Amino acid sequence: MLQARSVRPHTAPDSAGPRFFRWLGLLTATTLLAAACPVAAAADNRKDEPPPPERITLKTTDGVTLAATYYPPQLGKMSAKDTATLILLHGHGDSRADCDELALRLQAAGNTVVVPDLRGHGDSDGADGALRAADFAAMARHDLEAVKKFLLEKNNAGQLNIERLGVVGLDMGATVALNWAALDWSWPVLATGKQGQDVKALVLISPQWSYKGMGIQDAVAHPNVRADLSVLIVAGRRNAKLLRAAKRLHNALDRHHAAGPRGADEQTLWLKTPDTSLQGAELLGEESYRVGDMILEFVEMRLVNPSFPWRARNSPLSQ
Repeated sequence: MLQARSVRPHTAPDSAGPRFFRWLGLLTATTLLAAACPVAAAADNRKDEPPPPERITLKTTDGVTLAATYYPPQLGKMSAKDTATLILLHGHGDSRADCDELALRLQAAGNTVVVPDLRGHGDSDGADGALRAADFAAMARHDLEAVKKFLLEKNNAGQLNIERLGVVGLDMGATVALNWAALDWSWPVLATGKQGQDVKALVLISPQWSYKGMGIQDAVAHPNVRADLSVLIVAGRRNAKLLRAAKRLHNALDRHHAAGPRGADEQTLWLKTPDTSLQGAELLGEESYRVGDMILEFVEMRLVNPSFPWRARNSPLSQ
């Protein structure tokens, strides 16, 4: 530009002055705009990033303090009322850290996620002591109800849709998930509205028929659990004991699900058996078996796509 201006003839000695200042102004504006572009681009990128996870503390009705991580839905993708809400439950002797990667993937897909340390695990009360049979039962009776109370508050603030609630459980967590689903569907409907019936889907990774004295027989016999919930069961086929348990659970549920030909959008029960001996968190964490992909697809199909209208709700625990 400067070289081209130097050979251009001038009609008057002072005519270069105004042109020079116009050129200088254009150059300055262009420079400022270029400098601002990376800032604007960075701001746009931040809009696409999910909100940071939040550490929260929950109190159960029997006095136990639970540590948990809350992953708010990603802003800008869709209304929070149209996204799924997931509770992720770790296995025995583990912690919520085992669910970090899956939680972030679910959040990035536009879902709301909460991951507690169940009592006696991680940063929650009782982690230094031995767990008794009553503690495992209390995880469903008290720990998950404390999580639900938190979610109900977020629901009533319009920040999620508890009607699109699913639970993902790893080994022990699968047993807790089934038992809590039965409890959630056992709350009576009051004149002021329903108290439960919120769990719509379960993902059960390496489930067992009985865990530390906590069985699933009664939960599977619950009419709503066995017939009305969408369920994805995953177990490595090289562990004969867990494979038998997974098949037994699938068979117990299958007879109550809709019979006849079904399209992919109508299917409500799946059994996946990757060719591995890995189970629980190890199976979830091994990318080659794509368990995370299965879960995301299942959530999209059974919790996001169906119509579950949002409604304001009052927790029975606050009444």
